[in-house]
Amino acid sequence: MTADQENKVEWVHCNQCLRQTRQEVVTARVLRQSEEVGAEEDRLLLQSVTTFTVLECRGCGCMTLRRGVVSDAYEADETTFYPPPISRHIPRWHYDLPSEFQSLMKELYAALHADSRRLALMGARALVDLFMNVTIGDVGGFRTKLGKLVADGYLSNRNQEILEPALEAGHAATHRAHNPTLDDVSLVFDIVENLLQTLVLKKRVEDLRKRTPKRQQIQP
Repeated sequence: MTADQENKVEWVHCNQCLRQTRQEVVTARVLRQSEEVGAEEDRLLLQSVTTFTVLECRGCGCMTLRRGVVSDAYEADETTFYPPPISRHIPRWHYDLPSEFQSLMKELYAALHADSRRLALMGARALVDLFMNVTIGDVGGFRTKLGKLVADGYLSNRNQEILEPALEAGHAATHRAHNPTLDDVSLVFDIVENLLQTLVLKKRVEDLRKRTPKRQQIQP
């Protein structure tokens, strides 16, 4: 680590704080490589410089490894972070869900953290389908199930109108190779998390009711 790198501070995304934070350069290493390509009469010498930088968030202390590549073989510089930047954490309340929900959510958020947005939307749709089968059973197609969720009180008419676009986005990712923006994926996750949390709240409300003393009946 050179003297000019020591105590250097940069603004970098922090996966713990979920925003850009001031991060200190802990250490950095540079790797220089050369490679000959092409036929002998047209042989070219391509050079690349790879910089590995360890950064520490000054807020939470979370560590990140950044790999930057400058190469004659690329038109633009390449920058990769390990772990990749994430936009949201898996909710803590997911531990209160049944085990099949927990395992699917972990895979879903792993896809999101890897920026596999199509897979994330497909997984979101699968989560909604699982929620429907657990709460109301396999009673038909998605539209029929949505109507049943409303009829059984799991979903309001307004929330049904919100959930339908999320399901359609997952369907488009599966069947029409739709590649959503990160904002679109985040919105779908907001909707699906809101739906799944009703299972957690239902259980917690039942536990609260059991812990609450009954009102004493006044004898005449």
